[in-house]
Amino acid sequence: METTYKEFMEAKVKSWKDMKDRNVLKAAEKFKKKMKGDNVLGYTQAHGEFTIFRNDKDWDDAVKHGKDMQWLKVE
Repeated sequence: METTYKEFMEAKVKSWKDMKDRNVLKAAEKFKKKMKGDNVLGYTQAHGEFTIFRNDKDWDDAVKHGKDMQWLKVE
């Protein structure tokens, strides 16, 4: 079976530091500018979307209850 580029990239991404997609990195910078003090920026690999969480507790809850979302904490 042939692996697509997207599947190959997603398989290698275990943490935000492993993210190589320039479009995703550029979008993350835009979201970071909108954030307030305690906010946490998360990226779901399952949907390719960003979410701004109010604080670390909200982030932890999302990761705990959404394991299939493949959350990455943007740092």
